[in-house]
Amino acid sequence: MAERDKVCIIAHSHPEFSKGGGELAAHRQFETMRDAGRDVIFVGACEVGTQYAETRQIETVMPFGDREYVFSFAGMAEDKLAWEDAFQRRVLVDFLAGLDCDVYHFHHYWRLGADLIDELMEARPDARFVMTLHEMLAICLHHGQMVKTRARELCRRESPLRCLACFPDQTLERFAYRKATLLSVLSRFDSVIHPSEFIRARYRDWGLTRPRDPVVENYLGDAMLARPRRTADPEVMAHRFGFFGQPTSFKGLDVLLRALPMALRGNPDIVLTIFGAEREDVLRLFPTLEPMVEAAGPSLTFAGRYDPLDAVELMGSVGWVVVPSIWWENSPVVIQEARRAGTPLIVSDIGGMAEKVRPGLDGLHFKRAAPVDLARVMVDAANPALRAACGASLRDVMGRAEFLAALDAAYAPRQGYSPEMRRAAE
Repeated sequence: MAERDKVCIIAHSHPEFSKGGGELAAHRQFETMRDAGRDVIFVGACEVGTQYAETRQIETVMPFGDREYVFSFAGMAEDKLAWEDAFQRRVLVDFLAGLDCDVYHFHHYWRLGADLIDELMEARPDARFVMTLHEMLAICLHHGQMVKTRARELCRRESPLRCLACFPDQTLERFAYRKATLLSVLSRFDSVIHPSEFIRARYRDWGLTRPRDPVVENYLGDAMLARPRRTADPEVMAHRFGFFGQPTSFKGLDVLLRALPMALRGNPDIVLTIFGAEREDVLRLFPTLEPMVEAAGPSLTFAGRYDPLDAVELMGSVGWVVVPSIWWENSPVVIQEARRAGTPLIVSDIGGMAEKVRPGLDGLHFKRAAPVDLARVMVDAANPALRAACGASLRDVMGRAEFLAALDAAYAPRQGYSPEMRRAAE
């Protein structure tokens, strides 16, 4: 039975060193399975050693807690999809194969390597292999964002010619070879898990069709599920907005800050708090926004970085969580955290954001990368009656029992499937 399987979860980072959504999802899965009495091991990449290793010899794999390990990816190629150092790759493959697991569950392929996956499948033909796809790096060379490099236009479908327009220094042959290599490896997985219907559709269009490719939302973890959801007073909270995350160029914080002055003209009681960055961080990335930041005065506050474990509690301090990303997103953890907190959302009308937030029920949509439309929505959202309605109908997140059952289904042996059939999928 699947619940008796020995499982190795392999992630592109350990959240001790990087707190992105994918690595948090992988480690929370490890903690949940471990606490449920499952036989599980966590192995994560880490940047510790990537520079240190240039001058000193270090171990490729290092213990990092009870049934946890980290490995250095210093021997990987620059794009971190393959290994330049075949010896380090072999050491890691031997270590993983020697764990003697029934299931190897990969969260991502970046920093892990398509060649490592291929070699591990050859070393353990009797094991089952599962992949959770957190974004679209295999499809898009532009950080997996599917946003064009010459502007911030969305890209809706890859092709060698389209990709060459974004990366004119590459070749058609390289794009074709890259796709063929990654598609070949991903097609050999027994199950491919997608955290959203949106990303499943994108990978299917790209050519990745598997007999088992379920949509399973990332699990927030037992600790967050144990916290009670707050019931907010809409009269007090409706005009309070919050942004949570890093101020990268794809997260749309500049769109939100451009929208704020217009929203304040519509309702001067609106206040916005930026969680995840200091004022200096934002202006370093978006220096042209300084006049708007100054003009906002006390209506804008920068709360600095926060621990992900505190996210749900912090979201309870605002009336709306704004997710203004200009790229598609897949299954943003900030949306799940807001739903757990009981705080409705305002999100861009594309990708996984539009899928996870039902307009008028879980929150509101605005036109992607459009500050004027975002300002309009913020003014509407500051109405206590609308805040009360969305707060009452906002869905909670997936529970522990449902999550473990979905994993068991993905891990179960496929009837009539053999290692030879995996090899034939190449």
